[in-house]
Amino acid sequence: METIGQDIRYAMRMLARSRGFTVVAALTLALGIGANTAIFSVIQVVLLRPVPYANPQQLMVISGQDPERNLHGVLLSYTKLTRIAESAKTFDKVGAFFPITAGLTTTKGLPEELNAVRATGNFFAILGVDVAQGRGFRPEEDALGGADVAIVSNAFWKNHLDGRADAVGQPIALDGRSVTVVGVLPASFRFPLLDPEPDVWFPRIFENPALGQVKIRSGAGYMVILGRLRPGETMARAKAELDAIDEGYKRDFPNYADSTKWKLEMTSLEENLVGTLRQSLLALLAAVGFVLLIGCANVASLVLSRTAARRKELALRRALGASPARLVRQLLTESVVLSLSGGVLGVLFAWWALGLLGFLPLGTLPSASEIRVDWGVLAFTAGLSVLTGVGVGVLPALDASRTDLNETLKEGSRGAAEGDGGRMRAALVVAEVAVAVVLLTGAGLLIRSFASLVLINPGFQPGSVMVFSTKLPPTRYPAPAQRAAFYRNLVERVQGLPGVQAAAVISHLPLGTPPRFVYFCPEGTVCQGLGKDPIVAVRQITQDYFKVMRIPLLRGRPFAESDVAETQRVVIINQTIAKRYFAGQDAVGKHLANSRDMIPMEIVGVVGDVKFSALNQPETEEMYVPHAQDAWASMNLVVRSTSDEQPLAAAVRKELQSLDADLPVSRTSHMEAIVSSSVAQPRLTSECAGAFAALAVVLALVGIYGVMSYTVARRVPELGLRLALGASPRDVLALVFGQGLRLVLAGVVLGLMGSFALTRLLSSLLFNTSTEDPATFGAVAVLLTAVAALACYLPARRATSVDPMVALRYE
Repeated sequence: METIGQDIRYAMRMLARSRGFTVVAALTLALGIGANTAIFSVIQVVLLRPVPYANPQQLMVISGQDPERNLHGVLLSYTKLTRIAESAKTFDKVGAFFPITAGLTTTKGLPEELNAVRATGNFFAILGVDVAQGRGFRPEEDALGGADVAIVSNAFWKNHLDGRADAVGQPIALDGRSVTVVGVLPASFRFPLLDPEPDVWFPRIFENPALGQVKIRSGAGYMVILGRLRPGETMARAKAELDAIDEGYKRDFPNYADSTKWKLEMTSLEENLVGTLRQSLLALLAAVGFVLLIGCANVASLVLSRTAARRKELALRRALGASPARLVRQLLTESVVLSLSGGVLGVLFAWWALGLLGFLPLGTLPSASEIRVDWGVLAFTAGLSVLTGVGVGVLPALDASRTDLNETLKEGSRGAAEGDGGRMRAALVVAEVAVAVVLLTGAGLLIRSFASLVLINPGFQPGSVMVFSTKLPPTRYPAPAQRAAFYRNLVERVQGLPGVQAAAVISHLPLGTPPRFVYFCPEGTVCQGLGKDPIVAVRQITQDYFKVMRIPLLRGRPFAESDVAETQRVVIINQTIAKRYFAGQDAVGKHLANSRDMIPMEIVGVVGDVKFSALNQPETEEMYVPHAQDAWASMNLVVRSTSDEQPLAAAVRKELQSLDADLPVSRTSHMEAIVSSSVAQPRLTSECAGAFAALAVVLALVGIYGVMSYTVARRVPELGLRLALGASPRDVLALVFGQGLRLVLAGVVLGLMGSFALTRLLSSLLFNTSTEDPATFGAVAVLLTAVAALACYLPARRATSVDPMVALRYE
């Protein structure tokens, strides 16, 4: 133990003497170790940390899928929940939830919008969570006509109820009604399926004013089902049972909305949370691993050069009795101490980098607020630093232990035993160029894929459009006419504000909230009925919506003020419906009907297609109906304006408050931000991969330049002799540059071969981009060869300035 302590103290003294080497090497390792630490911090929370519930491996998410449209995660109906809960034997408990908002009237009289959830009474039992104060929902509270009660989050209890011990049992004003708080959740409770976290939980999942009881009781989908497997049951048996239940449901309820087209699918809660993010994070982990490998190659080259300069010292220690194993241990100790220094700096780099996660849009990373440098991350960094130190130092240490004592101790034998070290440095150059090519190729494919994604036309112009989300409490606005009048007045007031070019409301924003789907029957087709007819996404809008969003009207007219509940039902369809069901005809003047009520709606216009769920999804059927003919309570006010954000937001809020002082202050956002959020994950992946690739290229170039500079310095006598014997500077330049370029080209070839094999793993992350994209591969090869050639040229150019007489006297 004493000997190890001596090795560490001696290593620290030696590193302190070579400050330039120590600083450069430590910073190089810090970049690689810090990047790995940052990515591991994310992976630890997102992929490795267990779901924060009891026996999380038993928790399953049940949803729907549409094989024809390749849709997954479809929301399910209350009727299907009831059938699964009654029939499933592989599940111990089955429940469901769906998110809503609730308006809170505070003690100061100011309204505030809360994130809320309606869930089955057994939902917390499914999760294995007990309330910290009070109790859960009682069966009678979860039944029709049950009392208005709520369970609140710990944060809500502290911030809105002052953390009072007597808060349980007290009423709060939510959506214009008195709701009794019956429980407070633990401070540790998290619900990662929703972001942001819910503030309030309500029972009676069958209450959804947006749909009404007729639709709810006949298969309208709006909820996520969660089930807990019985101990010993497997996912395979549960899935087989769900398939059987689904088939029985279709036989018993052939005319329900979710009877025919949807199939049940099941995933573990953990997999549901992670989704495609797992592959993105693993790809980034591989990328930072490559960065660290290049950094290690650079530092190993520096250590080789430093060890070569210490050959006489090491040979003298051998002559005085030190064994080769003792020298290897000493040199490895120096490398580990150096790497640990880089690890400390790397932790600081990772801490800074993780602070940037706060600027990501909500939902980009699950549990993003919990990602930090903790003890687990520090342990990972310490272990990685030790392994890096060993990896960096093992080859130079072994090379030094094989030194020939007689040759090394001879005076003037400057080049003794340089052959092995030179070959190692050459191999390191080839290796780091190859790794840089692989990393740069992968990053290039991801960036090209992301560029293809963002260049897609969403079908509207999001610039200068602000969004205000508003919900009318059903207790104060129970009638459709009341809701229609409120939003009509709101739009009229906002359109009169300074700088406002146009304003409208829409029920479901494109690329925002999931759309509402209905079955419809176009004119000229045989109607099959609810659950069998084609499916279309429907949105309620006011008349200037297309003007606000600048969606082109291809034929017909927009909605007018005269399109109200008492007049002929009208509809505007998108281009996809017109092409698919009215090909070769003028769709304007034709009719279609909702398969539920079969009330004919006249098509008065055709508009361009809009990307309503994701930019990488194909166009699908979509129709718009006048809000006055189908007035919803939850709407989004969209405003195109030349005004600045703050004055416009304040003015809109003032108009809302003047119409209803008890309405919560609306959340505001920009349509550009909504579009940006829809591609947040691929943007994060491509940006991180690009940053890591750029860092890898810089490190590789520094390594090439360092090796070539060291080689030229070692060959000064040889180059001087060549010049003295008649070689021209051009000959010397060609000799040195050619040797370096051969190493670079060898690395590029090996890297391209590795890229063809490894980039196939990125196929699921790419959009409209082949894993063998020739443009990307060619650009990477040319770019890296060019910049690496420059790194070879500069030292080679310096070699031509060697003075033959000075070089010969030097030797």
